[in-house]
Amino acid sequence: MQRTVKTMAQAARAGFTLIEIMLVVVIIGLLAGIVSVSIPKHLEKARHNKARADIDGLGVAINSYYMDTGKYPPNLDSLVQGDEPYLDKGIPKDPWGNDYQYTYPSAHKPFKYDIKSLGFDGVESDDDIANWKTEAAPGSVK
Repeated sequence: MQRTVKTMAQAARAGFTLIEIMLVVVIIGLLAGIVSVSIPKHLEKARHNKARADIDGLGVAINSYYMDTGKYPPNLDSLVQGDEPYLDKGIPKDPWGNDYQYTYPSAHKPFKYDIKSLGFDGVESDDDIANWKTEAAPGSVK
């Protein structure tokens, strides 16, 4: 009998109290709140970085086209047509689901062509991501 009473007392102390459980729930809630506030900011930064990388990749394809043909493509569709396409997976969409804007000849010297993403709103603005904003001009230091 003595042993049963002692075992029950030890079992009662082995569990969590209501205060301990509530403290854990509050800490988890605080951590979830901090994470939920910071994630959208990081997601938007990742979208901008992907757009910059896509623009750089399109620039490589355009320059390869130029090296092979001696002229810049009239449009991005020219990069996926032909026997050996310069973009194997087709023309990418920007991270917001819009088409990249390609202009030849360029309105921004010293570049020969312009590539830009209109960003999340799909409207032209100063916040657009573009090759003349992401690359250094030839001869300059990044």
